[in-house]
Amino acid sequence: MTETMAAGTLPTTVPGLLAAASAATGLDDFGDRHFLIGLSKLVEDLPVHAQLNAIGAQMVYGGIINLLVNRLRYVRDIKQHPEILQEKIVKPIVILGLPRTGTTKLQRVMSADPEVQRLDYWRQINPAPFPGEEPGNPKGRIDAALAVEQLLTTQFPGWMARHPTEALEPDEELHLMQGSFECIVSWLFARCPNYYRHIMQCDQRPMYRHLHAQMQYLQWQDGGGRGRPWIMKSPCHTGSVDTLLEIFPDAVLVHCHRDIQKILPSIAALIQEARLIHSDHCDRKLLGTEMLDYWGRSVDRYMQFRETLPPGRILDLQFEEVVNDVIGSIERIYALAGRTLTPEAVAAFREYEARRPDHHFGSYTYSAADYDYTPERIDARFAAYRQRFIPRTDKSKKEAAHG
Repeated sequence: MTETMAAGTLPTTVPGLLAAASAATGLDDFGDRHFLIGLSKLVEDLPVHAQLNAIGAQMVYGGIINLLVNRLRYVRDIKQHPEILQEKIVKPIVILGLPRTGTTKLQRVMSADPEVQRLDYWRQINPAPFPGEEPGNPKGRIDAALAVEQLLTTQFPGWMARHPTEALEPDEELHLMQGSFECIVSWLFARCPNYYRHIMQCDQRPMYRHLHAQMQYLQWQDGGGRGRPWIMKSPCHTGSVDTLLEIFPDAVLVHCHRDIQKILPSIAALIQEARLIHSDHCDRKLLGTEMLDYWGRSVDRYMQFRETLPPGRILDLQFEEVVNDVIGSIERIYALAGRTLTPEAVAAFREYEARRPDHHFGSYTYSAADYDYTPERIDARFAAYRQRFIPRTDKSKKEAAHG
């Protein structure tokens, strides 16, 4: 799927994976070896719980090698170009919110502005230039990402309908964060409960420092910041806003909200499709419990930290605002960021929406019952969040009045 994922048997141990990455690059300096803690936890848990099929094993272990290859090349480039670490990441715009709340639409439309920095998928899965790559001509990296897109489109249409993963479109910076080997995305795509427990209790600062360093690396390759903010997005930041702001203190924060009664079954269906990319097995009721636990704990952490922030530090947007008036939503974000919404940007937003309609990879369905969800079960876990952030409809107000 990527440059280092040739056919054949891949190593499944930490020493074997490190050796494979070194053999692919001729390099052996991995830099700060803190990442080995998370990598070891992941590699220990995969054969126990993930139930990977043949293509899943190729993708997971090949993906680990690819992350290690990029780490080796990054460390080499830092030695040769220490000025990379002088790059300033200034006022990135960070979109928070649970999945299915409009975060992807908002990131992708906003990234059409020619005066921002994009986190395109091809850049994230291979942040390090390929050998022999000419500056400004990353064709090899783009082609590698296009191969991933083609594979997902032809073999995993259910995933693509729910979260189109496209080489030339922005995506979540989870792909960069994954290189720390302490990112939740590895668990989301391959069930590893012991690794999950490690992720939920470990210090997240190394992961966010890794993300910051990779963004410096990408920015340096693109000629520096030049006043262009990064457009970042990941639902997984929601439970980590304190650490995010420690590493990106001037970040402009935007939180997209939507009724969890509507979105939690959709989230579970999304992660089911993610896991079925790698495995032929998925216990949907167990998955429902796992999603309730992870997103519930994330929201708990968020609600607690949000109480410490001054009013106006985070811009709240409802899903309906993003869907029905994305340009108006972006105008509010730019006002918070102190940026001017130019006619060129508005034209780019409209052009993007015209060529990328919703559900352009197909529609999909899901059922709350498949994941053992009832309105009462969801509300019991997220009642405080819903009460604070989700506007009550006329119907719900009447029900409460007669309850």
